[in-house]
Amino acid sequence: MDSSTDRFLERLVRGVVGLAGLGVLLGLGIVDLTMGTVLAPIVLLAAAVAMVTWRLSGRALGTVAVGLGVIMVAATREVNPGAIDALPFGLTMTTVILLVIGLAAWRAEPVRAALAVPLLLASLVLQPLTMLSVSRATPVVSLALALAGVIAGATGLWARMLRTSRQRQATAEQLAQRTSIASDLHDYVAHHVTGIVVLAQAAQSVAAKQPQAVLPALERIEAAGDEAMTAIRRMVALLHEPGSQARLTPMGTIADIASLADHFTSGDDVKVRLTITGDFDDVPIDVQSAAHRVVMEALTNVRRHAEEVRTLEILVSRDAWPDAVTVEVSNDGRGRDGHSAGGGYGLSGLRDRAVALGGSFTAGPRDPEGWTVQARIPAGGAR
Repeated sequence: MDSSTDRFLERLVRGVVGLAGLGVLLGLGIVDLTMGTVLAPIVLLAAAVAMVTWRLSGRALGTVAVGLGVIMVAATREVNPGAIDALPFGLTMTTVILLVIGLAAWRAEPVRAALAVPLLLASLVLQPLTMLSVSRATPVVSLALALAGVIAGATGLWARMLRTSRQRQATAEQLAQRTSIASDLHDYVAHHVTGIVVLAQAAQSVAAKQPQAVLPALERIEAAGDEAMTAIRRMVALLHEPGSQARLTPMGTIADIASLADHFTSGDDVKVRLTITGDFDDVPIDVQSAAHRVVMEALTNVRRHAEEVRTLEILVSRDAWPDAVTVEVSNDGRGRDGHSAGGGYGLSGLRDRAVALGGSFTAGPRDPEGWTVQARIPAGGAR
């Protein structure tokens, strides 16, 4: 599932939840007005606060929550008893305060959240305690409101911790991807520098006997140096922040994809079909490495997230026009435990690498079931 689909689903869920919340507030407002608990402006104010805070985050949400907490604490000293003495703010405003407590604990800037949540909790507890007509039920209502506020705050805090955990996981995956790119950069530079040195030594050895052979050797040295510098610029652009020490392992090539397919294991009955067509001898090593990593990441995701896979197809081809390398990995399995059969943070790194090489990358479900990962990269790389 790509990022645009994720954003659409997130907006859809937010919209549905928002409409449901407005429906609940409307029902509570009707109850408040019918029982004469509060005046109509209080109900409208509560609905406005709910709509505003639901869409805010960070400092803005924290500022609004702190301001609301101060106002509500101050208002508890000026409230006159209504039809329901224990809830002078009414059901609507009380519910909105609980909502703001949860949102502040979830999305507000930490310092402001630490100020807003206690203030809002205090306003809930002080509602019945500051009433002029205190009854036996007053302490019970205060305790119930305090418990509800604590539950709302704990729920928001749990959501904050879950979001932080996911962000850390994504950061770790991105760092691992950058480390892998740094490893490729090391190997690619070593590959081309070695070739340049060999060409230079050959030019020196034939200079005396065959002077006419020196010029073609120098041209090949220039081409190799230009290709190496182009690849270095592309890969360095992907390293947005300094990474850890890279693993100095050999780069994978298209020829090595057959070894990946041979060693793949995800079930006893999985049939792996590998098709490689075209001539890849003159394809730059960074393009071959990108194709190799697409297959590696796709196979890793199938092993981790897919189940009931019967057929796995790997297609690698070189198209004549436009000159490009196409890699496609498909499976007919289904996601395990709600995960997509090919999902993973590593796919975003593959997309970045394909785009940096002037190509494209897609990953998504296929009909009727399964998952397909496809990358298309210019055979000469980006220039």
